[in-house]
Amino acid sequence: MAVIALVAIVHALLLFSLVRAPIPALPDPRETPPVEAVLLPPPKPPAPPAPPRPAPKPAPKTQTPVPAPEPAREPAAPALATAESGDTSASTGAGGTGTGTASPSAQPAPAETPAPPTPPGPRYMAPPSVTLRYASFVNGVQNPDGIIRWEQDGKHYRLAVETRVLWFRFAFQSSGDMTDRGLAPTRYEEARRSKVEVARFDRAANTVVFETRGGQVPMPTAFQDRFSIFLQLVGWARGDPQRYATPGVVESFNVADTREVEPMQVQYVGEEDIDIGTDVVRARHFVRLARHPNDKRRVEIWLAPSLNWMPARLRQTEPDGTQIDLVYRSSEGR
Repeated sequence: MAVIALVAIVHALLLFSLVRAPIPALPDPRETPPVEAVLLPPPKPPAPPAPPRPAPKPAPKTQTPVPAPEPAREPAAPALATAESGDTSASTGAGGTGTGTASPSAQPAPAETPAPPTPPGPRYMAPPSVTLRYASFVNGVQNPDGIIRWEQDGKHYRLAVETRVLWFRFAFQSSGDMTDRGLAPTRYEEARRSKVEVARFDRAANTVVFETRGGQVPMPTAFQDRFSIFLQLVGWARGDPQRYATPGVVESFNVADTREVEPMQVQYVGEEDIDIGTDVVRARHFVRLARHPNDKRRVEIWLAPSLNWMPARLRQTEPDGTQIDLVYRSSEGR
């Protein structure tokens, strides 16, 4: 407290000039050299700290555009015609080109390919009635002549084939109706030695009836019997020769005998010259294809345009290698 009181007294004396304190005199401004002062602009306030940069977001994964699948190519056209019209030509569509890559979703939807029109049925032209005589050979050894009798009146037909192998007689008969598409057999008969078997084809009931063996089965489409099939080919060749202009054409049938019905295919394999004894004729060669893997029986027929497309030769090769040949010799018109 004493110190504080002492300090207060000193300040009061100084105030009332009672105490002279040595105060340094101020210099005379006239004697003091002027001092140049350079005013500096006030410093700029510090910039506020930059806001923290947000962490970069991971770039979205981009899927590599998958090229649109190429449209399925039309299958290559077959080398040989099997169409009803016999046409062997084929055409393919032109492909397009592009300069950019588009995602699959951007590709236009492929246009739907219309179904090809159903080819027209083959034209059938029946040959005129005729009796044909054939030289018969078994393994090259000549036997009694064989005969083919063909009769038709435009609405109905009858086909009879008779031949002898050694001293055995074989006879086959097919009869039925004629339509715009060809033959429609209604009865088939086989006579082997002294045994006769018959099959009847009921088109109203659409059934094949095995009269001798017993039983029946539904009648399939493209139906023929074992011998009417050959005259069916004759009528097709007469009606449309260009149908068999190129080897490889295959005709499909369902064929009945007196015991069963089975699918059968006949293929045109090309042209050949057939020696008929008095002349050489050009004929078109057809072969029955194997019906199953173990089918060793081979049936062939040669149709000659110069004989009204009737057979110039027929040959059957048995599984044991036996060959039965019928070669045209003469004909009698009816």
